[in-house]
Amino acid sequence: MLKLIKNLFVKKEIPIEKIEFSELNTWLDKNTGHLFEKLDSAISEIIKLIGKEKEDVLGNIEKLENAKLQNPNIPDRAKTVMEGNRKAFAKKVSHFFNNIDLKSGDYKEAIRNCSHLENEIETLAKSTARSYQILNEFFAREAGTVAKNIKNVENYLKDIKNAVKDNKIDSVEKIKKDIENVNVKINLRKQLLGELEELEGSIKNVKDSILSIEDKIKGIKSGEYHNNYENLLKEKEKLEHEIKKIEDNLFHDFSILERAFKKYSKIAFEKEELINEYLKSPVNALAKDINLEIINVINNLKSAIRDDKLGLDNKKSEKLLIKLKELDKEYFLGLQKNYNEIKDKLNSVNIDIGKNNVKKDIELADKELIKEKMHLGSLDNNLSIIKNDFEKIDIGKLKKEVEENVNKLGFRVEFG
Repeated sequence: MLKLIKNLFVKKEIPIEKIEFSELNTWLDKNTGHLFEKLDSAISEIIKLIGKEKEDVLGNIEKLENAKLQNPNIPDRAKTVMEGNRKAFAKKVSHFFNNIDLKSGDYKEAIRNCSHLENEIETLAKSTARSYQILNEFFAREAGTVAKNIKNVENYLKDIKNAVKDNKIDSVEKIKKDIENVNVKINLRKQLLGELEELEGSIKNVKDSILSIEDKIKGIKSGEYHNNYENLLKEKEKLEHEIKKIEDNLFHDFSILERAFKKYSKIAFEKEELINEYLKSPVNALAKDINLEIINVINNLKSAIRDDKLGLDNKKSEKLLIKLKELDKEYFLGLQKNYNEIKDKLNSVNIDIGKNNVKKDIELADKELIKEKMHLGSLDNNLSIIKNDFEKIDIGKLKKEVEENVNKLGFRVEFG
């Protein structure tokens, strides 16, 4: 007997029901349908009570309108004030009740209508406060009965709201929205996964392209044409160095003679242009001076120095004559020949360099390589962003939250 009594107070454990998440909506409709039916029934009953209240209040308003004064000997002014407030109060209350139109059906619509009517009641209370106060002095019972009708409706509206709240319908609707959100996230995760796979494939292709271009560049640089190209560049550098050396030496020589040449050009003005060309750029002047007219100019300059026509002191004149002696015909012929030969070689090397496509091929490959590396950087950046978005979506956690909310309704479910 004692065991039987104990069993009466033992709470039976609800068995766990395993369902697929994709079937949860159907399962909810099946297992929570009674909640909606129960709520519809409760709201319908309350709406009937409000309808009854509408019928009652119309009779009560009529009673208020027809009520006789217990003391008919009040001043006419007081009667006028009373009648005006009675008509205003009756009109406003009648208007309020005539506009009540609650229907069974969508509980959300019912909640909205209840909230609207509660606001209307508040407005009615404010607009009739003075009228009710005056009527209460003359027809306390009749006015109080109408006020009770309004209060009853207000309480019924609260009952509808409480019925919805207690029925856990909102929780069911929230779970349905959560299910929809999870399904959206599942589809988004699939989409992101597809984008990740596509990006990873593109990244692999670009990396393969980069390796191919790098191999191509290595192949060009290790080939015979590239070796020839490098040798041509070295030869060009060597020849340019030799020309620079000739230019420097010749410029140095003419720099020493600059003052004497300028003084002499004032005497031999017919040679002034030639002298100025040599002073400005000795190498270019020598290249153009095919007949080596500079030799005659130098010989005449020596004579002018010896004859003291330039007004130079003896010590300076002796140094200049020594230097001018070095600048003889053999000096210029040898220099001119050497310069022209080097110049010809340099021109030939430049032509060969121009014919060699190695540099062009490498430059094109380098441009292609830079472009592919920039493309790779952009793809890596996109991959990082999508990975971050993908990892933020925790489907397991979202499903667990839905599972917990379902079980708060009194069920025990697990998603398979």
